[in-house]
Amino acid sequence: MLASSFSSVPRALVVAIVLATLAAPGGPEPQPQEPVVYSVGQAPPRLAAGVGEAEAAIVALQRRLSARLLQELRAGGLAQAIAVCRDEAPVLTAETVRAEGVRVGRTSHRLRNPRNTAPAWAEPLVAAGANRKAASVEPAVVDLGDRVGVLRPIPTMAMCLRCHGPVEDLSSEVKTFLARAYPSDRAVAFEEGDLRGFAWAEAPVASGAPSQAPPR
Repeated sequence: MLASSFSSVPRALVVAIVLATLAAPGGPEPQPQEPVVYSVGQAPPRLAAGVGEAEAAIVALQRRLSARLLQELRAGGLAQAIAVCRDEAPVLTAETVRAEGVRVGRTSHRLRNPRNTAPAWAEPLVAAGANRKAASVEPAVVDLGDRVGVLRPIPTMAMCLRCHGPVEDLSSEVKTFLARAYPSDRAVAFEEGDLRGFAWAEAPVASGAPSQAPPR
């Protein structure tokens, strides 16, 4: 009976009904394409302008923050230098975002400040850097379609050990300040040369460039 009913329906109408059914809500949704990761030197030319903007924002933030930290350290105030990271780093980051016009920040697999959580696109790369030496981790470019993300490793330098080194080596002043300011602090026990985290930025791809990530 069902077959005889369809035999009287024009073939073109049957095809249209089938196509409409396949496209209707509730059908299989297309899976989002995973971001493609490149080393900085291998990123395709269409990402170059966005990578340049992201790199400039990272450099600007690092310069702003480093200048303030050195200012406090030279004044002899290690606790005050840590306070810069807590109190002024968010302000300096916001100023950099406004000045550069792109998102920028710092993150780590062992956070001190919970507000520094990595953006979703950076999370796998941040996790992959855990317990590695900074020299073994290359900067990365992440193709996000109409945006591009850049990650640059932050090495643990000798001066960083004064507040990021082994707990037993920290001064009582630093321990007291960290316990009060960051009760959930995980950014200690690093050694010189360790990967301490990443500076990251996210910029738009230049207008006129293809918006879709290239196939793998």
